Amino acid sequence: MLFHMLLLIALIAGAQAPPRDAVALTSEDQVREICAALSSQAGEPAAGVNPTRPRAQELARTYRLQVPAKGFALGRYRADEQELELDGDRALRVFDGALTLDLAGINEVAFRASPEQMKLWAAAKGDGKLSLTVFFRPSGHRCAGNAAARIFRMEGSPAWWEIGSDLGLLAAADEEGLPVDRGRGRTVAVQKVVLDTEQPRPDHGKDRLASAQAALDRCGQAARRRGTMVVSFSVQGGRVRDPQVVADAARDEPTANCVARALSGASISGADAEAVRGTASLSLQ
Repeated sequence: MLFHMLLLIALIAGAQAPPRDAVALTSEDQVREICAALSSQAGEPAAGVNPTRPRAQELARTYRLQVPAKGFALGRYRADEQELELDGDRALRVFDGALTLDLAGINEVAFRASPEQMKLWAAAKGDGKLSLTVFFRPSGHRCAGNAAARIFRMEGSPAWWEIGSDLGLLAAADEEGLPVDRGRGRTVAVQKVVLDTEQPRPDHGKDRLASAQAALDRCGQAARRRGTMVVSFSVQGGRVRDPQVVADAARDEPTANCVARALSGASISGADAEAVRGTASLSLQ
């Protein structure tokens, strides 16, 4: 178990951690109390159920809920980014179907996993040994369902996601659904640089932005996931002007903005023509 605690520390190094004050949600009775509080207005009871705490207090709480293997589905595997998605088309189900949980952004959640890990996780899930733990806050909307039949459907906003098994924590994702890596900074590799006045080079012009490499790698240190970016720019006086990220497969806006700043004003080798346009393809690794 010590190994898995060290793994957890490595996973969250340099990133936000799960909420420390989260309340474990482990029973149907708790769900009933939460739904009663969410349904109350100005302290008035709803649907014949007396809330045990005020609605405002309930909305301030964060819950930790473990979803069993049969209560969630794994989705597409993105081999290039080594990310395994949750199946966002399926809501989370717990307590033998007594609670269905609809969480915002579930179709954007992915976990870092190598191809070998992905296969092991799929096998563990088939054996009922894989679980999903989600930290979430109730959205404030009334619970749907039938309180008398003890069937509830609740909406919420996620704060943290974890995939685990009987061996411990396997991977984590933050509140935006982005994989939490092991605290190891990334690098940014220039894959191709093309100017619209030239024929593509055999070496793809990879070294034409070498002057900006150090600044690009500083952007990579804070990058939250792997992926590719395409940057459009103009060239004036042998320097990059007005760079704009026009495609961002990494879906990482702060890093895209950093990359644009890093390229702005950078010298570009072999660009003699004035006022030409160009594109650069970058890879966050």
